[in-house]
Amino acid sequence: MLFGKKKKDLPAGVRMMHYEGLRGFSQDGPCFMERTEAGLVFRQTNGPAATLPLEKVTGLEMMPERNFMARYHGTAATTAYGKAVKWFAVFHYTTQEGERMLALWYTEPKTGNALRELAAQIGAATQDYTL
Repeated sequence: MLFGKKKKDLPAGVRMMHYEGLRGFSQDGPCFMERTEAGLVFRQTNGPAATLPLEKVTGLEMMPERNFMARYHGTAATTAYGKAVKWFAVFHYTTQEGERMLALWYTEPKTGNALRELAAQIGAATQDYTL
């Protein structure tokens, strides 16, 4: 304890930064993603949690910030400082209203490894379809 104040425990899961797609979560605000039986649970340190059932996830893409901004926002701008590369994880999922997207970013290799494992599981669960 420093100065008699106990540190608050952080939520479980992989630390990421929310970019877009979660109502009530601030842009560039920290959040934690945890895989549970209910699906992927996204939590803020203070605030609401959002659950995305895995059966609704249709894809997961990981790409550098420059590629994400060019593909989804029409500009190849980047905000990373120095040699750091911001990576974006883009979850595609279905709702009653149609196809939706959720974007989060990260810089830690450990987060990238966890997302690659998840992407492999999502890819393995994808079923054949007819165009």
